[in-house]
Amino acid sequence: MTCGVEPMFGSRWMAEMWLWVLPLVLVCLPSACLQPANILESVHCSQGLGCQLLEKGVLCMPGDALPVPGQDPVLVLTQMETRNGLRCRKQRDCIPCVQVILRLGLLESPALGSKQEEGADRTRPEPRRHHGNTEGFLQAHVLLSAETYASSHCAIMKVLLPRGGDWHNRSNLGSLQFDCFPVALSGELHIMAFTHPHYQFAQPLRKTHSGPDCTWHRAKDAIRLCQVPRLEVSRKLDKAVLRVSDIPEGQRFSMWLYLNQTNAFKELGEDAPKLLTGNENVSLPIDQVLPCLCVEVWPNVGSQEDSPRTHLCPFSSDAEALSRAWEQSHLKIKAFEGTLTCSLSAPCDLPGELVPCWRGTPDASCHPLHPQLNLALTPQVPQEFPGLTPHPNLCVQVRSNGNTYLQSCLQEDTAESPGQTKQHVLLRKTEHSQGSSSTHVFEEGTWVPIAQAASTGNGNLEVALQKDLQSGECTKVWRSEDGENHELWACSLEKYFRRRWALAWMMALLGSCSILLVLLLKKEALKGWLRILKEDYSSGGVLRGRHILVLYSPDHAGFERLVGTLAGALARLQLTVSLELWSRGELRSLGPMQWLHAQRHQVLQEGGAVVLLFSRGARAACSEWLGWEHQDRLLAAKPDSTFLASLNCILPDFLAGKSRDRYMVACFEELFPADQIPALFRSAPVYSLPSQLFNFLLALAGPGVGQEKRNSLRRHAVWISKSLEDAVRDCREKEPSWRYPPLLPPQSDDTQLTGTSIRPSVES
Repeated sequence: MTCGVEPMFGSRWMAEMWLWVLPLVLVCLPSACLQPANILESVHCSQGLGCQLLEKGVLCMPGDALPVPGQDPVLVLTQMETRNGLRCRKQRDCIPCVQVILRLGLLESPALGSKQEEGADRTRPEPRRHHGNTEGFLQAHVLLSAETYASSHCAIMKVLLPRGGDWHNRSNLGSLQFDCFPVALSGELHIMAFTHPHYQFAQPLRKTHSGPDCTWHRAKDAIRLCQVPRLEVSRKLDKAVLRVSDIPEGQRFSMWLYLNQTNAFKELGEDAPKLLTGNENVSLPIDQVLPCLCVEVWPNVGSQEDSPRTHLCPFSSDAEALSRAWEQSHLKIKAFEGTLTCSLSAPCDLPGELVPCWRGTPDASCHPLHPQLNLALTPQVPQEFPGLTPHPNLCVQVRSNGNTYLQSCLQEDTAESPGQTKQHVLLRKTEHSQGSSSTHVFEEGTWVPIAQAASTGNGNLEVALQKDLQSGECTKVWRSEDGENHELWACSLEKYFRRRWALAWMMALLGSCSILLVLLLKKEALKGWLRILKEDYSSGGVLRGRHILVLYSPDHAGFERLVGTLAGALARLQLTVSLELWSRGELRSLGPMQWLHAQRHQVLQEGGAVVLLFSRGARAACSEWLGWEHQDRLLAAKPDSTFLASLNCILPDFLAGKSRDRYMVACFEELFPADQIPALFRSAPVYSLPSQLFNFLLALAGPGVGQEKRNSLRRHAVWISKSLEDAVRDCREKEPSWRYPPLLPPQSDDTQLTGTSIRPSVES
């Protein structure tokens, strides 16, 4: 049964209804009514129920709860549901509203229920006339209240349930639907429903409903405030065009162009929003096409703050717009009260990070210092690097997605001209847990041991710079706080260069005179020498990337200088050389055995080779190590412990026959003949230097060397051989004659290790 506001059953029923409604009408508040007068409210009920809308605009208050009458059950509310709806004056001119669906049930008196359980009266009692009932029906008055923060509304409905019906499911006898309470876009409505009289055990139903917004599927075509124009963007070479179309007839809109930033909104063009009355094209210069450029459109009716707004940021993912934003950004750094600060001025909020870096000279590349120093980029806000001491060689880069977009340096703000800029070297001092320390130099973005760094003359300035660190002449730039115990120090090289300046001029003058003399005496030889220079001797193309470990016995100081000459020549060919002579600080901190095993593992893993240089001291160490009783019995000095440790490291490979592709054996033929090398070690390729230097370089270069590279290696071998001959001659003059006994006859290849025993490893 469906009922509207018209009478349902006749004048007698209406007379009884007014007896109930009259007290409520007396408290009606006309000013509280929300629904427009020309939009009717209605009520509908499910089959088997009768319903009627009696009054609206009254004040709804539950009052005190009454006990349930003992004669008959009463109608009560069991459940409330709400959903969005529309009330329309005409097509495309609607307002949002809330439909309320109430489900009804029966509530019995506890006394009546106990009697039925005892079986005193198993038949339904005869209907009695009492206050609130009509003959043949159970009836109830339902009051429905809707409130907002500023107003309220109430409606009264009468519900009838015929007696003698099917009441098997007493908790769900049917439903009642009220259409409908108005609600603002995205507004909240607090709804309460209860019956009158209000009985015990039947609490009022309450619910808060959130109204729809313009994203609701029925809103755009029905609600005028949600009928916004269409926005389209097209881009040309010198400008971008924003097209506004589909403006509803008779409506006006406001449009605002702005740059969306975290801390502010920057308007473009006029300060006031642009008024739109029809379709329109808006042109923007290409320099204003940025990723944070946004447009906002809203209806120009009522309160503009409450009007729904449409936002569009068309270039947020445009790569060209992002690149244009970086071009319009500026980074500035400065030193303030001992702290390095920087600020980024940008038209948009750009993603990235601030990366401190070190630049040796004004025209050099800048390399990042340490990941701990990086900061997340916050545009328009000054940022500080905690713990980082300002230095003229420090710069800050802005990086995003692996690319560097901006760079600013303190050196650019100093009064010194580029020609007057002092040269500094950046050192990293590391304190190890064993109590030792190591020092590295920052070169081309890589930390190099100070003994091998080119900027320190391959160790020539090592002692001097270490003294500067201890005396406080260097500037402490930063100290790590993550347990690594790293300290960065900037040391000036100016004083060392001044000391050598006069000597450099004299050497340059002497060199010029020598060149002129050579020009006069040997023109053809000079041409060959010039060809070598043109080939860039320092590049060493063929040997670049190869890695070797050189093992030797430090017989005396002259022999160590000879080994250093060979290793230095190989290093200038860009061959990576691991040498005990250059790594004694690290060797002391780790111990010989640990350092040798680590170097051997790294070299073999990179496909390099281990070079074993034999001398009288090396042979004597082998004799003692292998227990040869018939040779080298009279040793004038105890063998070096580091070389003994190296034998312990490599001997297993020779005994297992794995030395062919991993090891190379060499000797200086004027100091130690190749036939004196023990047979055990002749399983690897053997080279006599400097006569077989070319073959030695070919073996270091590896297979696949073309003819052009072979010719280049041959020319390098000539000049290296000459430097080795001078070093060998100097070594022979300074070699102590009492240190070793005379050489024994050559050892045959049939020498076996029968009866020998391998000794335990040397303690590091």
